[in-house]
Amino acid sequence: MKQHTHKRLYDTHSWVGIISGILLFIVTFSGIPALFEHELGYWQYPAFGEIAEERSFDLERTIATANDIGFQYDKLTIQLPDEINNHIMLSHFSDESEFYTLYLKTGSYEEVESSPSALGQILTHLHTDLYLPRPFGRYLVGLAGMAMLLAIIAGIFIHVKWRKEFVMLRPKRSWRLLLTDQHKLLGLWSLPFTLILAFTGTILGLLGIISPILALAAFDGDVQKATDTILGPRAEITGEPAPIYSLNELWIKARSDLADKEIKLIEIEGAGDKGGLIKFSAHHQKHLSNIETVTYSTATGETIHEGSFIGKGPFHRIFAAVTPLHYVLFGSVWLKICYALAALGACGLIVTGNMLWLERRGHGMEHLLSKLTLGICGGLVVATCALFPVSQLLYVFKLGEEHHHFEEWILWSTWGITLFTPFLWKNGFQLSHWMLRISAALLLSTLVVDGLVNGRWLWLTSGWNFYIQAGIIFFALLLVYLDIKMPDEKKEKVTNRKTATQATHI
Repeated sequence: MKQHTHKRLYDTHSWVGIISGILLFIVTFSGIPALFEHELGYWQYPAFGEIAEERSFDLERTIATANDIGFQYDKLTIQLPDEINNHIMLSHFSDESEFYTLYLKTGSYEEVESSPSALGQILTHLHTDLYLPRPFGRYLVGLAGMAMLLAIIAGIFIHVKWRKEFVMLRPKRSWRLLLTDQHKLLGLWSLPFTLILAFTGTILGLLGIISPILALAAFDGDVQKATDTILGPRAEITGEPAPIYSLNELWIKARSDLADKEIKLIEIEGAGDKGGLIKFSAHHQKHLSNIETVTYSTATGETIHEGSFIGKGPFHRIFAAVTPLHYVLFGSVWLKICYALAALGACGLIVTGNMLWLERRGHGMEHLLSKLTLGICGGLVVATCALFPVSQLLYVFKLGEEHHHFEEWILWSTWGITLFTPFLWKNGFQLSHWMLRISAALLLSTLVVDGLVNGRWLWLTSGWNFYIQAGIIFFALLLVYLDIKMPDEKKEKVTNRKTATQATHI
């Protein structure tokens, strides 16, 4: 590679990382709990962990029970029980972006009180929209993903000695060499997953912009036609009443039409209207582009649309694979863990990249970028770790709907305090150590609070409860390890110290 080309790629990699680094850290770090949003929800709330002896599903009884309770909407979604969710979950999204849910016990169809916590949703909202109004927050996340993708591609080309750098770590040399080696190691080891996350995150974030372009190319600019072709048609409410076809018969028919696949979701819109539809969505575990759907008329029971991405062209397969790839909706729990570890590596990659950029330009901890990196990135870690034990403790006070408001207040107030701390605390290395120690202590306190409040100690848990608690312990120990290994001050080069000693003797 020519020298000027290498320099341009290096500058691109460096400046793209610096400009978008802090934003990327927020998106990436909040994406780790977003990966486990459902698992966290069912770990947090013990009532969701109760497993019914009978797991059979009656669609008509589900709708009738919901109506008796007062959960009556023209459009609703039913999520069936799976390996994580032990209950039938009915949900409705209003035009005002409000979300209503109802949980029913599988078998008895008794109502289960919804969890007042929104820990998983809060962090997921931060990951997908940065808590900004739609679609602006999502577009910003998409642009951050694009920047990450560009930085990764440039980084691949500039690191030509990757075989050597794959295992190179010189902890006893200078601070700059330590940052350089850590940056390269984290980038190389997490590369496959970060590349996937950046690519899929870009598409998901910018889908509102990409969709019209794709529709223009394939459907003469008709976005609705493109959406209907891929996801299936939407109900056209005519206002003309019509009897509802047997929903249980449609359930049996859907299981036949989607044989060898696990039906995950049922969407009902306009039941009782001549134009009403019901759509069943299933996952095919042997395919990445695994979403298959079948849509019926609720009035006549006839098949309206069948959607499958298997055997389709590359556009359809890529479109269908984006969400499963980004949120790991396929494979085992170990694949999710690999994604989470890669995301942690990407967070370290961002922080070391910022510090390396400062070091190479002779800036210290007093520089604005250093303070922002420590305050925003380190502050988010502290605030997230604080959110876990506080969220569990709030169950004791039975705050109801105020529960999630307190969770939001804890996150933003803690983050705000730690954001400004580097501007008051001059010793950045010392502050970094305290942030790591406080974060680790808060995470470990989560297990103590959970044991005292819910009686779920680590040695008494199993399944997803155990996985979540083990994950909390692992992250806490990782923070402790970083606290031990991180120096208390910059290390000068060994050669410089030797030279200085020799000069003194002369």
